Amino acid sequence: MIFNLYDSGTVEMRFLTGNYFANNDFSVIRADINQATDDLCAVIGKAVYLRAEKAYLETSTSEPDATLVELVQRPIAILASLRFFRKNDISHEDSGRKVKLASDGTDKIPWEWQLDRDDAIMLEQYYAAVERLIRYLNEHQITEWTEGDACKSFRSLLIRSGREFDKYFPIEQSERLFILLSGFIREAQLRFVQPAFGEGWDELLNDRSQPESDLHFMACKSLALFAMATAIGRMPLSLIPSGVIRTYMADNGANRTQPASIDDIARVRQWLEQDAADWLGRMKEQRDGGSDPVDPFPHNDKNNKFFRL
Repeated sequence: MIFNLYDSGTVEMRFLTGNYFANNDFSVIRADINQATDDLCAVIGKAVYLRAEKAYLETSTSEPDATLVELVQRPIAILASLRFFRKNDISHEDSGRKVKLASDGTDKIPWEWQLDRDDAIMLEQYYAAVERLIRYLNEHQITEWTEGDACKSFRSLLIRSGREFDKYFPIEQSERLFILLSGFIREAQLRFVQPAFGEGWDELLNDRSQPESDLHFMACKSLALFAMATAIGRMPLSLIPSGVIRTYMADNGANRTQPASIDDIARVRQWLEQDAADWLGRMKEQRDGGSDPVDPFPHNDKNNKFFRL
């Protein structure tokens, strides 16, 4: 475990989260920490976590390991605290489950909307902590990350990072979201973009030249839109940053301030699929050297008519 060295777990949790109660016994949150650790390892890989844990247990002060330890600890601490707080909103006692109710100024249970808002804030903090960790892994080229299964799988994709994906569809440059989307990106690539492109795909896949060619942009644009359409239909929306869907809806004429309904989600998915198909068609035209200009006023031959007045 990457906590509680020298029995300082509660102090560490307080330092990392800012809201963990200092008088709590660390043992009561240990199980939540283990579960949160497993969740983080599913994103960054077990090898990265083990490197950070080793540096923590050896109290390493050398970089980049010293910074890596805190960056790995923070998302685990936030997610574990969130789950700990949720299950303790109601106390479990020998006589049954109880809540605090008072009208004399003493502590009482918050309103449900207050709990929901606090949960959302902590979840956003968790996502931000994961984002910061992944960016650190990328910037410092941590071997356990760059040689991990996730990064290796990205090399077969036309779009290989959250920063790249954001150029074709706004996801707030979220590397965490990109990892969640990577399976849908692969699916869209194999189902739609690669078959439509045909011969020369490997050359396009390895094209990292700048400025980006029009053909590469069109292929990536179509891929990103198809991937998002698939993800929105299958993935829990709570995993997608709240601004992503509302921003896309606002860009297409919807109200930015209203929460997205089920019908709105279906409409967004339809728009995404239509846009993706349009860019796929443009990609094929560009690959084939462009389409012939269409004359909007065809020549009228009076001797070649099927209907006359």
